[in-house]
Amino acid sequence: MTKQQKTNFYTAVASAFCRTVSKKEQLRREARLREQIHSPFRPVFRFAVVTDIHIHEDDPINVERLKAMFQTAYDYAAADKAHPTLDAVLFTGDNTDNGKQVQYDILNAALAESLQLQTTLITVMGNHDHGNTGTDGYRKNLDDRLDKHVVVDGYHFIGMAPLPNDTWHTPRQLFWMAKELRRAAKDDPKKPIFTFQHGHIWKTVYVSRSWYTQMSALLHLVYARYPQVVNFSGHSHGPVNHPLTVWQSRYTAFGAGTLNYFEMERDIGDETVPPGSRNAAQYLIVELDAKNRIRVQPYNLLTNDFFRDPADPEKQLIYFVENPRDRKTFAYTGARKKTDCPPQFPADAMASVSGVTDTAATVTFGQAKSTVCVYGYRLQLFAADALNKPAAQKELYSEYYFEPMPETLSHTFEGLHPGTDYTVRVLPLNVWRKAGNPLIAAFKTK
Repeated sequence: MTKQQKTNFYTAVASAFCRTVSKKEQLRREARLREQIHSPFRPVFRFAVVTDIHIHEDDPINVERLKAMFQTAYDYAAADKAHPTLDAVLFTGDNTDNGKQVQYDILNAALAESLQLQTTLITVMGNHDHGNTGTDGYRKNLDDRLDKHVVVDGYHFIGMAPLPNDTWHTPRQLFWMAKELRRAAKDDPKKPIFTFQHGHIWKTVYVSRSWYTQMSALLHLVYARYPQVVNFSGHSHGPVNHPLTVWQSRYTAFGAGTLNYFEMERDIGDETVPPGSRNAAQYLIVELDAKNRIRVQPYNLLTNDFFRDPADPEKQLIYFVENPRDRKTFAYTGARKKTDCPPQFPADAMASVSGVTDTAATVTFGQAKSTVCVYGYRLQLFAADALNKPAAQKELYSEYYFEPMPETLSHTFEGLHPGTDYTVRVLPLNVWRKAGNPLIAAFKTK
């Protein structure tokens, strides 16, 4: 199958199984979500999801981040008098950087120091774990089972390991997953079923258009039969506070972030690894109540706090699944593209130009505002005699994935013509690349 044929096949499958929601219906679901998301919630089960730890013998920062993950999760659980327990921790792959025994030794030492008896550890391999010791090293050090179905307090966790060549799965694994899903659904039809694999499913969560399991189309068909499936994946290193961290259509999917470094979709310029990408240490705390409602809370280890809600920074960011069995309650659908308004600059915002020379100038501007996410900016530079065609264009991330976000951003245009009048436009972009009203500034090179 050629690359184009594969793309066409994936697109056909995704189109067939992703229901279209009208704007009116999407607005109704979002309004109900806002009512529910901060309502009283009494957890009866809690687990953490961690991915892309990348333990390496020459870089101690990742093992320290892993220890901090356990400490913060346990501290959070202990503060809840109703359910002071961290019932499980889920690793969704790339536990080591390249599968060396010394890396497993470091990982197991951290687990011996951090993991408490109350908590069930559930892991799956990632493509990096296949290096060096391969499946033998994983079986020896973490879990003798490559594919697994684990039940913790009545909740089912079903995970698959990838093949050594990147993130492939075999047809036999998919048949096994389908069988285990039937078994879990029969055991308790009302409860969600948690599935996990290292690679995302194509065109679901953020960065899944660039990094995904090679069996996405078939795996999508398997999961789509069960609306109660809640899938977790990693591999991409995408930020957990991006709105597309959660995706819903026929089932629910979450990207689990990274303890290592950020990587983005190839849609802001051509920079998939942004500046400061190593400042990344994120995971998810997942809670369920007696009604099987699900609350997912992204945690930022670098600030030692939960991420904040862009709509109200006084509150934390929460992803909420009211009823995992009822697709009519799913609010994190592709129809968010219809309801997410473009970011806008405050009324008093201005762009300034400094450092003007005969061939260069630096544009500086403050951040726009959005109740969802200011994803990035498109900077367009026009010469006075050619206002219909940009002389230069640059796109920047807003750096929303850092907290706090930088108050201002700058970019230097170079290679300009001496003694020339220029106009620069700064357009704020949402995650769907819709642009808000621009800031405009003019200058003349020396």
